[in-house]
Amino acid sequence: MTSSPPDPASSALLSFADHLRQVADQLGLPRLGAQVAQETSRRLTESRLRVLVLGEIKQGKSTLINALLGEALLPTGVTPTTGAVVQLVRGEVTERRLLGPAGAEVLAPERFTELARGKSPIEGSLVVTTTSEQLPAELELIDTPGINDILRLRTLISRGELPRGDVLLLVLDATQVLKRTELAFLRDALIAVGGLGDSGATLLLALNRVDLIPEAERPAVMSHIEAQLASMIPGPLEIFQTDARTAVKDPAKDSLGVREVLRLRERLKQLAGRTRDLSPPRARTYLLRNADLLAHHAATLARALRLEHAAVREELDAVRKAFVEQQLDVEQQRATIAAQRTEIVARTREHLANFRGELEAAIFKQLERPDLRISAELLPTASQDALMHFVYSEAERLRLALEALTRDVLHTAGEQAQRRLAAAMLGLGLRGPVIHIRPPSVFVEAGTLVVGIAGTAVMYFGNIVTGLVMTVAAPLATMVLRERSVREVRDAARASVPPALALAFGDLESALVRAIDDHVATLEEILVLAHGQLGDQLQSLLQRVLDLDDQPALPAADPPQAAANEPVPQPVSSASEARKTAAAELRALEPRLAELRAQIAAVPIEHAR
Repeated sequence: MTSSPPDPASSALLSFADHLRQVADQLGLPRLGAQVAQETSRRLTESRLRVLVLGEIKQGKSTLINALLGEALLPTGVTPTTGAVVQLVRGEVTERRLLGPAGAEVLAPERFTELARGKSPIEGSLVVTTTSEQLPAELELIDTPGINDILRLRTLISRGELPRGDVLLLVLDATQVLKRTELAFLRDALIAVGGLGDSGATLLLALNRVDLIPEAERPAVMSHIEAQLASMIPGPLEIFQTDARTAVKDPAKDSLGVREVLRLRERLKQLAGRTRDLSPPRARTYLLRNADLLAHHAATLARALRLEHAAVREELDAVRKAFVEQQLDVEQQRATIAAQRTEIVARTREHLANFRGELEAAIFKQLERPDLRISAELLPTASQDALMHFVYSEAERLRLALEALTRDVLHTAGEQAQRRLAAAMLGLGLRGPVIHIRPPSVFVEAGTLVVGIAGTAVMYFGNIVTGLVMTVAAPLATMVLRERSVREVRDAARASVPPALALAFGDLESALVRAIDDHVATLEEILVLAHGQLGDQLQSLLQRVLDLDDQPALPAADPPQAAANEPVPQPVSSASEARKTAAAELRALEPRLAELRAQIAAVPIEHAR
């Protein structure tokens, strides 16, 4: 198809894609950079949307594609027939090709079937071109392996396609609809495409084999789907009650399942007609997600540059074991994340409860002093210092726990744990407690005593990120107690301090749990976003550090003549200098990447509906 000139927003996004490609190249990830540029060009220059046909094995995905195209291009059968990703596009001739490192190879139907079923390993991708007018030039269909295939590699490939999708067509079996694995996979898919709001992504549900469900039971099945997905997908669902097998065998039959296949075909054509509207938001979302991914890789590289050579080698071996041998399983990793998240939150709550009790006891003990003037001078500062010291230590403990979780999940721990924790805590609005006591001017019995649990403080989380400032704003409460005796003051304080501390520590707990959940969400996003390629990318980053260490030492230069009392300068190894240079370049790269992300997010795009 011919490309069309891009509009101003598309031109800006294409430029930003090139900038991200340069960042990826600088990080030593040229394949990632090339993919970002290629996918952005597909959407904005070629104006072509990608439809991912997803579902569990034997749900009829390949049969449904054949029915939509009106010709049997993909193998079907009683056993799983899709073991590799197959791309279908409009072309001048109908043919099946393997696009490999050596170029394009036209395949005989038998050879194509063998490769499509995953019976032989392939290097490259399978592409089918068709002259069928039922496939608009603005669309490409992607047939994916079953998401619950017993061969884990197939699941990895299928998941790796998710971030590049524009339209998700999830094929369900009407006889056993929305199993737990399907709900989990749909959640992954929505994360990968950036949601269904301003991202420009579209979700279509094909309730296949509807002919096997009695007509009287179909409304109940539809209601079940809507109820199951109500919390995950706000708004109406687009559900097509299809019968793909009959639509292939007898496309003229007047039945609900065949009519729904035709309606789905028309819906895809409608989306093809809106490519110019849908592509810019899809491209922007894709660029934002890859900017986040590059930021994660930059954090990983920054940490690796500070590790000893042996530690980098150890982590590289762990990554190879986990990814090269295909030992990574997303559901297992998600279970690890959930279990450790529960443990981290429980420990955090335990620490908060213990410290709150200790602080409350210390305040009451101080109020028992006979000289309230001394208490007034010591208690506010001591309480604030104690709280800040606790938050320092708890934040550092959380950072270490989240970094350990990252290592367990991704087999290499970057600085992302530290930075995500910092970002989550920035602007929390965490309050108090800071205790102010104004001493009586002459005698307690005859004067006015003000006991306040209020105020504003500023906390510097130096252990999290240098320069991070969190303002503890909004007073908890203010009490002006005009009591006639020290006893009455103490009684009032005992009544007011516990609820004030409960409110303050409730806010603190919410802030810390939010920080934990934010990091957990980031981990899951990274698993989904980069899954199929994450191992290669992490290996490239770690290998780059090892390569820096393997550089030969710099030849010793003739030192200048030094005075008798001056030490002779010693040569510096190229390995340490190479790491320093790389670290300096990385420090300059990270703010540039953050600025790029902000500029991408600010690109104005009108969302057509």
